[in-house]
Amino acid sequence: MINCIIVDDEPLARQLLAGYISQLPYLNCTAVCQSAIEAFTILHQQKVDAIFLDIEMPGITGINFLRSLKTAPKVIFTTAYPNYAVDAFEIEAVDYLLKPITFERFVKAVQKLSANGGEPAGRTAVEPNTHIFLKVDRRLVKVDFIDIIYIEAFGDYLKVHTPERTYVTYMTLGKIEQLLPSPNFIRIHRSTIINKRFIKFIEGNFVCLNDVNLTIGLTYRDGLLENLG
Repeated sequence: MINCIIVDDEPLARQLLAGYISQLPYLNCTAVCQSAIEAFTILHQQKVDAIFLDIEMPGITGINFLRSLKTAPKVIFTTAYPNYAVDAFEIEAVDYLLKPITFERFVKAVQKLSANGGEPAGRTAVEPNTHIFLKVDRRLVKVDFIDIIYIEAFGDYLKVHTPERTYVTYMTLGKIEQLLPSPNFIRIHRSTIINKRFIKFIEGNFVCLNDVNLTIGLTYRDGLLENLG
């Protein structure tokens, strides 16, 4: 188990990282800090293996905070600014993540962290996820993959339909497609992804999911039929 903390002055960034961490069973987030001063206190109270550290924060920057530590945990920088990358790697950061951070990129960084003294070798492979966290209004909402019926794109927003409710989230279809377990989810249109476990039947250029008929794009039809065998 890798005990880690998040240090970031942006509430949404803290929520996003906490959501990502919760999806990896070998990461344990022990504290979420708004500043380097808070993080300094935490480091003197508990054992911390890794820090997800923002750079531009009020008071002490992430770079200066790390330089001030006599013995520092492993650090993955999380920032919106690319111009600190050289400084970050000079002080031996494990990785440098540019916001907005995708879950795929986050996982790659954590695998480097594992290789540098975290989880034992042979356990760096990511275990299958069963859920996703969607940013809905000001919350991160956990949605199980098994409950997603289909997803529709509206520009840079998505409607994620489940039996209980529909979630509207700011994300592109291409981005969420990378996070979905590919064996279960199929793209049937440039603006639609479906969960094949909810398919009732296919007729012509339409697929019926429960009581919803969705159009199959001509360029996606062959791939859908091949996926279904």
